[in-house]
Amino acid sequence: MQISWNYRSNNTLLQLIPVKHLLVFLFVLLVFTGCAQLKPATVKSTESILPVADSVKLPDVIKTLLAKSDTQYFDDNFTGSLATLERAVRINPRHAEVWSRMAQVYLKLGNEEQAIQHAKRSNSVIKNNIRLKAFNNEIITSNSLKKSQEMSN
Repeated sequence: MQISWNYRSNNTLLQLIPVKHLLVFLFVLLVFTGCAQLKPATVKSTESILPVADSVKLPDVIKTLLAKSDTQYFDDNFTGSLATLERAVRINPRHAEVWSRMAQVYLKLGNEEQAIQHAKRSNSVIKNNIRLKAFNNEIITSNSLKKSQEMSN
């Protein structure tokens, strides 16, 4: 089957190409142009700031607040991230992931003492997440060591 346009009296390129080939060509062209980028995009991680989170058992409202907090954190809005996490704590203070994220934000803000306190609080409500507990302990010990070295100097 050929396209039967009478563009000129002689055969044009459109008259010689079968319709199915033309459709395949257009489809491939659309796919490749859709994949092309005109400028490099800045890719932000869609993962959480907490690398060992176990958010499967969290209520949807807490998951939503954690996602909002992560977005704020990646946008360098640390005070906004902290405010969102505080809201999650007010809703339910028994989620260790929230306290650990707060510890991370406090570390980013340079407040090691608050980071240690929040990591300890996270450890106090952890049930079975040994990786999260180890992560919190790393925050506690590394910052406690730094603090003791500063006091000895």
